[in-house]
Amino acid sequence: MYLCETGQETDDAIDTLAIFVSQARALGVPIAVHRKSLPEKIDVGRRYDLAPFVTDISPDQVEGLFVIGEGATSDLGLRRIQRLTEGQPLPTTLFGTFENEQCRLNAAARLSYALGRDPIVREIAEIPGLKEMPAPLFGSPVIKQPGQKPRISFIMPDPKQPGVIGALRALATCRTLDVSVIAKGSSKSELIKLLGGSIPIWHLSELLPRSFASRIDIAILCDAPLRWYRLNALFANCVANQTIMVDATDQQSWSVLPDGIIPASLDGHSLLVWLQQEILPTRADIAAATAKSKLNAAMRPPVELTQAASKPSPLIGSTEQRRDNAGQLVFMPTNGVGLGHAKRCSLVARELEEPKRAVFAAFPSCLQMINNSGFDAMPLVSKSEHRTTHANDLVNHTRLNTLCDGASGLVFDGGYVFDSIVRSAVDNNLPAVWIRRGLWQAAQNNSVAEDRQKIFRRIVVPAEAFDELNHAAPHAENAVEVGPILQHLDLGPDAANNLRKAVFAEVGQTRQRLVVTMLGGGVAADRRAQINTICAHLGGRPDVLNLLVIWPTAITDPAWFTHENTAVVQTYHASTLIAAADLLVSAAGYNSFHEALYGAVPTIFIPQMASYMDDQRARARSASERELSILVEPWETLKLGKAIDECLEGRTNDLRQKLRSTNLPPTGNGAAARAIEEVCR
Repeated sequence: MYLCETGQETDDAIDTLAIFVSQARALGVPIAVHRKSLPEKIDVGRRYDLAPFVTDISPDQVEGLFVIGEGATSDLGLRRIQRLTEGQPLPTTLFGTFENEQCRLNAAARLSYALGRDPIVREIAEIPGLKEMPAPLFGSPVIKQPGQKPRISFIMPDPKQPGVIGALRALATCRTLDVSVIAKGSSKSELIKLLGGSIPIWHLSELLPRSFASRIDIAILCDAPLRWYRLNALFANCVANQTIMVDATDQQSWSVLPDGIIPASLDGHSLLVWLQQEILPTRADIAAATAKSKLNAAMRPPVELTQAASKPSPLIGSTEQRRDNAGQLVFMPTNGVGLGHAKRCSLVARELEEPKRAVFAAFPSCLQMINNSGFDAMPLVSKSEHRTTHANDLVNHTRLNTLCDGASGLVFDGGYVFDSIVRSAVDNNLPAVWIRRGLWQAAQNNSVAEDRQKIFRRIVVPAEAFDELNHAAPHAENAVEVGPILQHLDLGPDAANNLRKAVFAEVGQTRQRLVVTMLGGGVAADRRAQINTICAHLGGRPDVLNLLVIWPTAITDPAWFTHENTAVVQTYHASTLIAAADLLVSAAGYNSFHEALYGAVPTIFIPQMASYMDDQRARARSASERELSILVEPWETLKLGKAIDECLEGRTNDLRQKLRSTNLPPTGNGAAARAIEEVCR
C-alpha cells in the first residue's frame, strides 16, 4: 500500500488531498491517507470525501509515500511526515511546481531531513490554459451508468449572467434531454430559487469529481478556468471519459486549451437547436476525437502512479470484493429505530424474482428481525449523543460503500436521505430506488428531501388505505405509486382463537379476551403515561389479558411489570399477535395501521407525532371518521379508558364487521418489487 500526504494544513490542501487520492484509487493505485495526516478540524464534506481512504496502517506495511502540495512543505507538515513514517525510510515521491532549481533543491532537502532519505522530485506537468496545479492533474475513466436520455450538465453557471437562466429553462423543457447543474459557492441556492425543482442542482463539493463525471455525457462549461483542483479534476475526468466538452463562457476561456473543446453560445433556443442538430447526431465521432486529442494526452497520470497501480495490495478492497457483491441488491432501511422501514423492505425483498439477491445494511435494532426474515444484514452504527451529529454516518458511509461496490442497486427506505446514502449510490454508480411513504405533514420541511431525491432513478410510494391520504410530497416525476405494503395476516376466527389460547397458556393466565397494546418505540414521544393508563385500567377486568408488546431493543419501565392482568412481551412477531387480538391499542404508524385494517382488528389509535414523522394523526382520523377505528389523542387519558370499556363491552363486534365489509386497495408488495427490478437489473 502507498500513502499520500499533503505538505500544508489549509482547507484547500485537504480538499486537494482527498481528490488526488480518490483519483489515484480509481486508477487502481493501492493508496490511502493515514489518520495521522489529518488535522482535527475538517469540514463535513471533506470528511465524507476522505472516509473511504483513511487507514491506520503501520509504516512497515507501506511500500511508498506520495507528497503533494505545490512542493512547499510546512514545518508542521514535515513533523506529520516524521510521525507518519516512524523512522522508516520510505521511498517517497514529491510532486510540486518550483519557481527555479534552487526552490526545487530546498524542497527536496527539507523533505529529506524528515524522511531520512532523499525523495524523488517530480515537476507537475503544465497544461496550457489551466492554472498552476497543487497536484498532478489526470483523469480516471469510469463505467458510466447508462442513461435513457443524453445527460447534459451545466458546469458553474452564474445565475446573474445574461442568458444562463433562459438556457437552463430551454433545455430543461426538452423531454429528450436529461439536464442538471453543478454549481459553486452560493449560486446553488440562487438557482434553486429561480428554477424550483425542475432541474437537479448540485454543489461541486457534494460529490467527488469522478462521481460527477460518471453522470455527464455533455458538459457545458459556463465559467472560466479556476485554480481549483476539484474543478479541474472534474474536467480531467470528463475528458478521460470522452465527455463532449462545450465552452459557453463569454470569452471562450476554455477554448485556449489543446484541441477537444467545442465553442458555443448560451442563447437558450440557439443552444438547444445546435445540440439537437449538430452535436447529438455526432456524439460517437466527437467522443472518439476527444479520446485521441492532445488534451487527453496532456492529462495522463504520472508514471509513478501507473507503476503503483500494477502492484495491487491485499489491504485495499479488491476485485474479489466486487465479485462477491456482484448482482446483489442492497436494502438500507433507516431513520429512528427503523423497524417499520426494515419490515417493509423485507416484505418487498421477499417478492423479488430472486430474493437471495437482497442483502441489508441496517441498525442493530433491526438486525434480528431481518435475519428472521431470511436475509443477511451488515450492522450500521446508530447515532450517539457522545459524538458529532454526522460521526456515525461517516462510519456507515464506509461500510455501505463497501457493500455497494459491485452491487446492482441500492434501495433506501426512510424519510431523511443521509449523506452515506447519496455517496454510496453515486460513488458506486448504482441505480438507486427510494421507498418513500407519501403521508408527509403539511408543515414539514421537505427541502433536503426535494434536493436529494435527484439521486434516485425511481421513487416507490406505498399508497395509504384511503384516497385523501395519498398526497405524496415532495413531488417527483419518477415516482411510482403502488398499493399498501404490509404483512397481511387474517387468521380467521378459529385460528385467532387457538392463538389466543396459546398466548394465555404461555403467560400462565386463564382469560377470555386479549388486548394487545403496542404504542411504538417512543422515538417521537414518551408513551409511558398512556401505557400506564391502559395497564391500570385493565387491571380491574379479570377477563382480559393485556399483552404489552415492545421491541426487543426498546427500554422498559419497571412499573409495567407490576400491573394486574398485564404481560410484557418483547418480540419481533407483533404482526401475528395483532391478528389474534380482540382489541388493539396502537400508534398509527404505517405498518401497524394497515395491518390492523387489513386484518379487521378493532383498534384504538393513539397517534405518535413529531416534526420529522409522517402524519399519524391524519391517518388515524381517516379511519375514525369511517367508523373503522377509534381515535384517542395522546393527552386524552380519560377518553382512553372510556374507549377501552366501550370496545370490550360490545363495540369491537361493530368495528370488526365494518372492517370486513370495507373495500381496501390491493396490497403493493409485489408491485414494489417489480418497480425496483426494472431499474436494478
